[in-house]
Amino acid sequence: MNIKTFLTNLRRCFRLEILLMITISYLVGTGLVDYLGRGINQQKFWLGLIISLFFYIASELINYYFFSASTKTKDNEFDLIRIRNNVFVLFVVTLTIIAVFTYLLYREFSSSFLFLIFWSSFLFFLLLYSIPPFNLKKRGFGDILLSILIVSINPMFAYILQLSDVHTTLFLITFPVFFLLISYFLAQMLEGYASDLKNNKNTLMTKLGWKTGMKLHNIFLLTTFVLYGIAAIIGLPARLVMPALFAFPISCIQFWEMWRIGEGYKPRWKLLKISSMGSISVMAYFLLFNLWLR
Repeated sequence: MNIKTFLTNLRRCFRLEILLMITISYLVGTGLVDYLGRGINQQKFWLGLIISLFFYIASELINYYFFSASTKTKDNEFDLIRIRNNVFVLFVVTLTIIAVFTYLLYREFSSSFLFLIFWSSFLFFLLLYSIPPFNLKKRGFGDILLSILIVSINPMFAYILQLSDVHTTLFLITFPVFFLLISYFLAQMLEGYASDLKNNKNTLMTKLGWKTGMKLHNIFLLTTFVLYGIAAIIGLPARLVMPALFAFPISCIQFWEMWRIGEGYKPRWKLLKISSMGSISVMAYFLLFNLWLR
């Protein structure tokens, strides 16, 4: 086994877009601290960010270790055993880094019940996402867990590290994005639906069925903007509602493309995928802009 083969297999372990989403959601949580005019502790910021990223990396590594043996690959059996062993070593190293950085934070948060709850939530995520008998990723429900991690746990964790408290505004900002993120995952999965069924690959779309998945995609898109409207009525500042307004036209394209496919028109997969990526990217960009550069 050469280094290129190992790196290729290592790349299969995790999705780079998820690492980016985790980083952005963490910045949203910390950005609210800056938006409120409070100072940001750089050490806590970087320690927390590394912990959140490494928990995801660890979950994908251990998932690969458990289930690569049952996955058809071009690697021979001997190479596969070596790859799995190396992946497990990386998993242990990742957990060690998490433990060390957690200890550094725990010295300051030993009396913080919120810190313990949200740190434990990362551990709970790892167990449910990757490790038998739960292994929700292999069962097709991993993206729901990822959405909860990205939208809820991670930004709250970032905020708590700075202020040891929770804030209603952060919930109003992030909760609607959960539905937008699920819509993104469903849109990205639809093209490979037939192939996934043929290969017995469980995804959220295959578990729901293409008809139900497409309906939920459109319902969740609408739910995102309805919830932002409710948040604006409740008292969310207009500056923090604006990202949803900028994302809305692109989400309309995403909705339209999914509706066309459901009506039997020829799929335009690239436009569907680009619009789903564009809607959540525009939302994230303007949200970060308004939080950090007010």
